[in-house]
Amino acid sequence: MNPLKSLNNCPDTLAMDIGTGTKDILHFQGQNTLENNLKLVVPTPASIMAEHLENHTGDLAIAGYTMGGGYLAKVLRKHAAKKSRVRMEKLPAFTIRNNIEEITDAGIEIIDKVDDPTHIFDEIELPFLFDLLNRFGKKTGDIKVIGLSVQDHGFNNSDESSRKNRFKYFLEHLRKDLSPKSLVFTAPDLPKVFGRLGSGALCVSHFDPSLKIVLIDTSFSAILGCLLDSRVAAISGPVLYINFGNGHVMACVLCEGKIQAFYEHHTRVLKTKPSTIRTSMERLVEGKISSDEVFDDEGNGCMTFQPQPFRDLAGIVVTGPQRYLAEASGLGNYMEAAPGGDMMMTGPLGLLRGLSLRLDEMEF
Repeated sequence: MNPLKSLNNCPDTLAMDIGTGTKDILHFQGQNTLENNLKLVVPTPASIMAEHLENHTGDLAIAGYTMGGGYLAKVLRKHAAKKSRVRMEKLPAFTIRNNIEEITDAGIEIIDKVDDPTHIFDEIELPFLFDLLNRFGKKTGDIKVIGLSVQDHGFNNSDESSRKNRFKYFLEHLRKDLSPKSLVFTAPDLPKVFGRLGSGALCVSHFDPSLKIVLIDTSFSAILGCLLDSRVAAISGPVLYINFGNGHVMACVLCEGKIQAFYEHHTRVLKTKPSTIRTSMERLVEGKISSDEVFDDEGNGCMTFQPQPFRDLAGIVVTGPQRYLAEASGLGNYMEAAPGGDMMMTGPLGLLRGLSLRLDEMEF
């Protein structure tokens, strides 16, 4: 069976996966073959905004929503360090850090409303995207769902590590339900701790409150997208999935719809020692690596729910823009997932797969 048929009941959806390097967009229309749906791969909005701010002189007044931090957060801190006045509404201020105290300590003023913004933060960009789709002759009025994947560390106080904090929220949901569905959210059930995803949901509702929204962490949406590759779907037994993203490496073992192990580390760290990846994956599958060990190595954490011999894996599947690390790691025989023949659509298709898991709970 073609796994893409699992999307047949999905309504028209605009799915976007916003990573560190690119924003990958799929306008899904079920009546079309997948290849005839409109696709876009563009620079992530945070990188474009960072360039704008680097070229800006003088004070900053920023309204809008939360965006991906990283280099953009560093640029904002640099402006404040130069004694430029930086005023930000609360939601865009969380671009810098998910902690109010740390933001204000950096010299950023947080105010209720910026009436005279120099810049408006918006990584969802629905007015622009809907206008673009209309120009291509697409009926945007038929879009019922917005799918959004971003990386979200969750709110934390000054005594918590954002790395450990992020992984804690994954485990809270997985301990209740080991199915992938447990990490797929809609606006009403999104945990309040996920500020960036919540800001994205608010941005969508401000644009059109009738739109439904599906929200998944960007690392996990890529893993869900792998399941829509027909070669992957044909594998029977436990499979190790690894998403080599620009920011994070996420891995999980899936078998018969259940997550058996879960792991997350930082790509920049593993890049310096790719030969250790295979050993870490073996120990993850067999339940011989602790979450504290991964955290102490500058990663996020791990958990093995059902240990098993590494040799018993039915397959290893990799995806992501840094997947060259798979070869350098010595993992051996692995498959590069390309659902619908396009690796760059793995995230958006993962959103659609997540939507299909929640579809029976949604009213249109």
